Amino acid sequence: MHEGWVHQLETWREFYLLIGTAGLTLTGLLFVVVSLGPHVVADHQATGVRAFVSPNAVYFSTALVVAAVLIVPNLSAVVIGAFLCVGALASLGYLAYTKVHQQWRRNNLPVMDWIWFVGLPIVSYVLLLFSGVGFLFQVGLSMHGVAVALILLLVIGIRNAWDLVIWIAQQERK
Repeated sequence: MHEGWVHQLETWREFYLLIGTAGLTLTGLLFVVVSLGPHVVADHQATGVRAFVSPNAVYFSTALVVAAVLIVPNLSAVVIGAFLCVGALASLGYLAYTKVHQQWRRNNLPVMDWIWFVGLPIVSYVLLLFSGVGFLFQVGLSMHGVAVALILLLVIGIRNAWDLVIWIAQQERK
C-alpha cells in the first residue's frame, strides 16, 4: 500500500472513531425512541411507520460500520473502496426496498419530509459510492466525501428520529 495513503488514513482515525461512537450511541437511542410507543409502531404497520423507523437504524449503523472499517489497520485502499461501493449499492437497494417514497406519496407528507426521508439519504449513499470509487483510485478527497456522507447520515437520522418522537407522542394522545 502507498505509504502516503496509509498516513492519510491514520490522520482520519480520530474522526472515524468519533463518528462510529456517535453511530453506536444514536442506534441505541433510536431503540429508546421506539420503546416510547411500541404499540404505535406495531399497530400502524399499514401506515408504514416501520418504513420510517428502520431506515434511521440503517443510517446510524452505516456510520458505525463504515467508521469501524476505516480504522481497521492495514486495509488497502482497494479493499476499503470495494467495501464502500458494495455497501453504498446495498444501502440504495435497501432504500428502494423500504419504499419510503411510496409511503410519502400515500400519506401526502410535506416536501421537507420527502427531502429528509428520501432525497438526502439517496444523496448520502451516492456520495459514499463515489467516495468508494475514489478509494479504488486512491484519490485523497475521497476521505472527505466519506466524512460528509457519514455526517449527513447522522444528521438525517437525528432529524428523522426527532420527527418520529413527535409523531409517536401525537399518536399516544389520540
